[in-house]
Amino acid sequence: MKVFLDTNVWLSATILPGLCESLVIACAERDWLLTSPLVRREAHQVLARKFPRRADAPALFDVSWSEAHCIADVPDPANDNDARLVAAAASAGADLFVTGDKRVLEWIASGSMRIASPRQAWIILFEPQLDH
Repeated sequence: MKVFLDTNVWLSATILPGLCESLVIACAERDWLLTSPLVRREAHQVLARKFPRRADAPALFDVSWSEAHCIADVPDPANDNDARLVAAAASAGADLFVTGDKRVLEWIASGSMRIASPRQAWIILFEPQLDH
């Protein structure tokens, strides 16, 4: 399984205990995580802007982010980082792109990659399937 987490999922996992943190930990334990340099750049920018009093946040983010396999960014479309991240995940063969961004959740992913919210991702990845 290959799981690419959008920047907002990584940030939630870094700042708030809860589902996103559990998702990062569980996927990291299974060696499923994919990421890209763009995720790290975006995360550091948001942490500096929105959480300036959390001086420890960039280092905390980097520790968990370093557990993921880093894939190449894609350059286009240059004006839409969300589209670039989805394209990078798809080109790396991700099975699941996880985001909290409502705009991205409405997109239809290419190939076999699914786009899911953190809650949907948890259910897909870790809830037992009921046999009927």
